[in-house]
Amino acid sequence: MGLAALPATTSVADPPPTTPGGPWGEGNLNGIHSYEQLWSTLRQVDASATGSFDLTAAPRQSNTGRDIPVVTIGDGPTDVMFIANQHGDEFVVSEGMLAIIRTLANGSSSSEQMREALTVTIVPRVNVDGFDADVTDAAGRTTPWRQNYDPSCTVAPCDPFYQVGRGYDINRYHSYSASATDHPYLPGMDDLNPVPEAIAMRLLWDERQPELVVDFHHQGTYVDDDGRMITGSIMWPNADEEAERLGLGDAWTATVEDSQRAVAVMLNSVESKGYANITRYPSTTTPGIARNAYALLGSASVLFELRGGIGQKSAGYIAKTAETTGFSILEAVADGTWLTTDLAPVENLPERGESVEAPEHQHG
Repeated sequence: MGLAALPATTSVADPPPTTPGGPWGEGNLNGIHSYEQLWSTLRQVDASATGSFDLTAAPRQSNTGRDIPVVTIGDGPTDVMFIANQHGDEFVVSEGMLAIIRTLANGSSSSEQMREALTVTIVPRVNVDGFDADVTDAAGRTTPWRQNYDPSCTVAPCDPFYQVGRGYDINRYHSYSASATDHPYLPGMDDLNPVPEAIAMRLLWDERQPELVVDFHHQGTYVDDDGRMITGSIMWPNADEEAERLGLGDAWTATVEDSQRAVAVMLNSVESKGYANITRYPSTTTPGIARNAYALLGSASVLFELRGGIGQKSAGYIAKTAETTGFSILEAVADGTWLTTDLAPVENLPERGESVEAPEHQHG
């Protein structure tokens, strides 16, 4: 597969203004970096970073003309890619990515060793518009919301995975064909993919060809059979039918197994942590989801859904879980141990439990 051509200009522009402090819509954003704060913090880390550190904009801007920040750390021979906050209202994981970025950029011997072994690409917030752009949808709602901002369809039927008068679910539009701009749900090859953020992530994938992609999200609140809060759910690629149609054969089997070994590493890293209770995510087989699309292209791939819709203290634990698991898999890829990790944690992973509402929404 040839590399997709990158746009000629990927410089970091000054971010366009947003309404001060928001508009936030619903959701607890205490301690969460705004768009401007995110760029400012990344520039500060860049200025003090040890070793190879590159802050740039993604190959495509959002529909409101915002740059999507991309951090590349290290210059080692093995590439790893982390993306987070594809859904605008799933934002705590972006703080976990910032913590990983800070650690990888510091002067410790362990960070230096990882920078020598790896080239790590981190996109802490893919959906910059859905998080805090100064926009409203056709119903008058403000951000944060799940989708990007693209109010091009105001009357149904619209494209698949589109919210009428608002925009697209970015995490359904990752092309897994030869072209980053191919629409995943139209037959044949085309350049009709309508989601610039998804195209941007695929262009990064084309450039970096990572061994592993980890995609960080949020889910609702669930409990296990013992009534204990589930703090996260994790999953590997499962687009088996599409892989068979594409004739991937043993290569697909190997990619899934490598993905499961990455999951096992991440599970082991929080097994003894009292703040983490991880289950298997009940995912769909949709091929345009990042977890499936990049696996169909040949990368090991993991989806990690962490609990969302929470208060500031709990959000700190969630960000810590993202940081701990993310750093653990980077260490394991750097020294090669991920490929020999026992799969028992995956085989014994319980299914996600029952959903529970916030106390103020419960009845009886």
